[in-house]
Amino acid sequence: MNNIVEEALNNNDLILDELNKEQKLPALTTEGPVLVSAGAGSGKTRLLTHRIAYLVKGKFINPRNILAITFTNKAAKEMRERLAKMIDTTEMQISTFHSLCAKLLRRHAPIIGFSQNFSIYGDEEKSRLVKRIIDDNTLNLTVNNVCWHISECKSKLLDAQNYYKAIMSNKDALDICKVIEVYCYECQKNNAMDFDDLIVNCVKLLEIDKEVRSFYQNLYKYILVDEFQDTNYSQYKLIKVLSEMHHNIFVVGDEDQCIYTWRGAEVINMSNFVKDFPETKVFKLEQNYRSTKNILRPANKLIDSNKNRFKKVLWTDNEDGPETEEIVAYSDLEEAEFVASTIKSKIQSGEYNPKDFAILMRVNALSRIYEEKLLAYGIAHQVYGGFKFYERKEIKDTLSYLKVLVNDKDNDAFIRLLGFPKKGIGEKSVKDLYLIAHSKNVSMCEYVMNLKPSDSLYKKFVIVKDQIAKLKEDLKSMQLGDFVDYLVKMIGIKEAIGNKTEEDQTRQMNIDDLVRSIRQFSETNPDMNITDYLESVTLLRDIDELEDVNNTVTITTVHSAKGLEFPVVFVVGLVEGLFPLSRAINSDNPDDLEEERRLMYVAITRAKNQLYLTRSRTKFVYETRRTEVVRCSRFLKEMSGTYKAQNFEFDNLVTRYSPNTYKVETTGEKYFSENKPEKIEEKKVNNELIASFQKGDRVFHTHFGEGVVTIPVTDFSTAFITVKFDKVGIKTLSLRFAPLKKI
Repeated sequence: MNNIVEEALNNNDLILDELNKEQKLPALTTEGPVLVSAGAGSGKTRLLTHRIAYLVKGKFINPRNILAITFTNKAAKEMRERLAKMIDTTEMQISTFHSLCAKLLRRHAPIIGFSQNFSIYGDEEKSRLVKRIIDDNTLNLTVNNVCWHISECKSKLLDAQNYYKAIMSNKDALDICKVIEVYCYECQKNNAMDFDDLIVNCVKLLEIDKEVRSFYQNLYKYILVDEFQDTNYSQYKLIKVLSEMHHNIFVVGDEDQCIYTWRGAEVINMSNFVKDFPETKVFKLEQNYRSTKNILRPANKLIDSNKNRFKKVLWTDNEDGPETEEIVAYSDLEEAEFVASTIKSKIQSGEYNPKDFAILMRVNALSRIYEEKLLAYGIAHQVYGGFKFYERKEIKDTLSYLKVLVNDKDNDAFIRLLGFPKKGIGEKSVKDLYLIAHSKNVSMCEYVMNLKPSDSLYKKFVIVKDQIAKLKEDLKSMQLGDFVDYLVKMIGIKEAIGNKTEEDQTRQMNIDDLVRSIRQFSETNPDMNITDYLESVTLLRDIDELEDVNNTVTITTVHSAKGLEFPVVFVVGLVEGLFPLSRAINSDNPDDLEEERRLMYVAITRAKNQLYLTRSRTKFVYETRRTEVVRCSRFLKEMSGTYKAQNFEFDNLVTRYSPNTYKVETTGEKYFSENKPEKIEEKKVNNELIASFQKGDRVFHTHFGEGVVTIPVTDFSTAFITVKFDKVGIKTLSLRFAPLKKI
């Protein structure tokens, strides 16, 4: 180690010139296993890219022998772009776990019983298949819960039988494992894999085929993994297998930012790595380049309360910056009012643009009141993680045709194709087709394509048979972009959507955007086909889409903000039960509260220049229909002494109050005075009408159609309700005006 330190201090390699001493040490340790515990904003992406560049230019490693794994497409793209500027090659493999596994499986899928044109199921396809299995077996299970168990089972590399042993204390264990077993069978039959399958099947492939395993172990002589704290067991197993030959495995992570244990991430992988690779060299990165000193002080004090971590203390050469401020409002509405008015003031002063602000919350159910207030102030904003482009119904419907053309075993895509545009095929006919195809051990599409005039279902499905046959033939002679444009016109997709309402026009424009995106993909990737395109959009994650957002304020959960940074951050809703959540407070497992604390740490360290921590003293509770006092988050108490309370004035409450100026009382903390200004008279909403809408209710809107209530009314004074409509996505509506009826 002393030699490495001496080399780092004396190294004048231009490739490493931008690194500080802390970063140079692991960059120069090129042989053997290395673990870097990298604090928030400590430049781990810089370290990773410079280390790869040093391997190529300084150690003369063939770029093809380097594999770098990140968690998002956006991070992989950023790393590739940085390296392209540093070294004259793009031959190294830089991708996400899922993209890497999809690439390997496309080549070797037959070894594990799949064909190479397998479909990749996203969350919606997975949920729909699970629902069908639950309904077919008349089980009393919820789709979301079963989907979670499926992921948990697969991430731990268990089959249904062994998973049952792990959860047998659960009263529904037998039924859950029955669904898991059928689900896995159906996926195999449909020649489809979900996201978890990509990892699981890749591990399976490497374990059962010695020749394939040796090939990739020899190919990837140097492996680098980013965000290592977010790996689950199956991902950890994958990189262990790949690195068994050379042991040149370099992992970078921050156990203080492990916030995904609920979807399988295991923070213990950080410590397990050191046990599994005893020769591991461990380094720490503690210099923060992102935030000011006044932001790091509360972050350090907060996370020091966690026990399961490599102890680090972030420091920075940045200036002190504005003091972190705690804002205490009388109610959650006034809390949102403060946030919106502060953003408006800073934008008007020319100090910041809308894109410089982020409103971070523990749960997205809080987003509505912030949307309301920003709308009232005329501030452009986007709720990040909402109903995304590739999840919209008309997009899914159109893509189902492409999925069937490349994989005729995909029953899920074929059923969707049958329903759009309407073809006069009823639910009974679809079910009859499914049962006959199942009995003959073929897919629904395969059966339809072999129908004869004498068959009972021929008249019902002959139009579908002819359409698919023609599309398959035309695909052979057309470019991808031209073909999709042709498909939209031939099938009559835009005509089926109609043009009667503004929503119809928006959906038609979405189809135009889809065609444009496929044309662009085809022009940028002339050697890629439909399968490559479908894979690229299926593996697209939430965080990859944020870079396309215009100059707008970002409203998002802390989970979705991971890996991002903003000049000004508001962390809102800091009361017990919300942040941390009640289930963590009441849990017998101390790790649950530690994860909530890590979430708070992630939220704080997204801020570059200024941080606001906001909470209310009261909240309207829907169940009791009363305004109740709420308690301050324990995290604020844990950080006490690291920020200074300031008095302030708050003028012109634009939405609920008349424009009277009033001052807060001078105490040790900020809060709005309880001497409330007189409220403007508001139109009342019948309480019985409000109470009649519950979460999960099916409702009908004369313009938007049918949907399900996702967030019921939580405040009688505003009476807003959030509905996920089947055709147009998520809408937040006022019960004063919305023609909404319970079905």
